[in-house]
Amino acid sequence: MRIFFKIFLLLFSINTYAICVSNGSGDWDNTSTWFCNGTPKVPVCGDTIIISAGHTVSIRNQQDYSAPGCTIPMFIVVKGTLNFPTNGPKLKLPCNSSFYIDNGGALSSSGPGGGSANFLEICGTVVWKKADETQTGPFNFGSAPLPITLVSFDALPKANKVELKWLTASEINNAFFTVERSTDAQNWEEIIITQGAGNSNQLLTYIETDFKPLDGISYYRLKQTDFDGQFEYFNIVPVRFEKDAPLEFTLFPNPIQKEETLGISANFLANEEILIVIRDMQGKEFYSKAHIKLANNALIAVPIDKSIPSGIYVIIATSENSIYSKKLVIE
Repeated sequence: MRIFFKIFLLLFSINTYAICVSNGSGDWDNTSTWFCNGTPKVPVCGDTIIISAGHTVSIRNQQDYSAPGCTIPMFIVVKGTLNFPTNGPKLKLPCNSSFYIDNGGALSSSGPGGGSANFLEICGTVVWKKADETQTGPFNFGSAPLPITLVSFDALPKANKVELKWLTASEINNAFFTVERSTDAQNWEEIIITQGAGNSNQLLTYIETDFKPLDGISYYRLKQTDFDGQFEYFNIVPVRFEKDAPLEFTLFPNPIQKEETLGISANFLANEEILIVIRDMQGKEFYSKAHIKLANNALIAVPIDKSIPSGIYVIIATSENSIYSKKLVIE
């Protein structure tokens, strides 16, 4: 019997904001200057912003993140240079934001104008202005800087274990990480402790393994602890682990006539989104649509359009963590 290790990850409904890392030197409001969670775009309210070492980001236009409607603190880490090359523009951040200049980083104004021609403002208070001249790091304006900038934290069942993976874009005074596990998201046990990087200016990947995962639904969370004993928790990741669920992927009728409805039975869970794709043997796509499975034992119904030529096809069903494929004959 083929064994299918079903993987099911759920993410709690929480507000998520991007990690925007400079892609090179350029203007703040130019999309090509940034990669925000892998997408070229200008940072928005709530994002964490990292100007990488060797990059100079220039503010030539007003950047006001303190306007009504932007109440989410922002965290900016400058490892390169943030410069104001023209007279007039300001950078305004919401309350409780942090602007941290790392070793080798700088905040400067090279443009014309007087002492307040350019300034950095947090929560309505000017914390730096042109007259203060270039500020180098390490230095922090506003709230205490984030001890780490976490890009992602994932838990993925694989065979008889759960792989735990997280990425950090930067670390400040970071002593160690703790991975905790729970059966109810209320009571937690420590299962893994991993040394942190201390201070880091680069993207780091951590991979650990839970070799004794719990059957059914369990929860994982990441805890970060500073050298001074301060700590913070990150998002909870629920995982469904079923060790010996049999593989099931059935099409009927198969062969099928045009204008009939194909029924699909597979090991997907209720309310799981499944992408169904039908391609011919040359890879040409004839059908692609996302379906929601309404119940655990419900069938997925796919209408076979009369315009599809008779022949042999491959039907592919994909969820977030599972993929099935099988040949389909259309007569």
